[in-house]
Amino acid sequence: MCQYVIELTGLTKKYGNFTAVNDLNLQIRKGEIFGLLGPNGAGKSTTILMMLGLTEPTDGSVKVCGVDSTTHPIDVKRKVGYLPEDVGFYEDMTGI
Repeated sequence: MCQYVIELTGLTKKYGNFTAVNDLNLQIRKGEIFGLLGPNGAGKSTTILMMLGLTEPTDGSVKVCGVDSTTHPIDVKRKVGYLPEDVGFYEDMTGI
């Protein structure tokens, strides 16, 4: 088992001139309980999306159980579940 379940090093995400996440360093060990808290626009969701490999960081690295989610996002998705608060389904469309 890896030393850290989550390891973020210098994690940064920019959208044009707007910096959503700026040089975030975080290490979480197996068994630790950790919460991302902050106001709207603080970068919580963006950080989670980068950890899951759903968006790429502008700079820095992300490892989940020792797997780089930028280069191996499918391997991370096999290990992690994600349930967002708001799911963006189209109200006027069906599965068919």
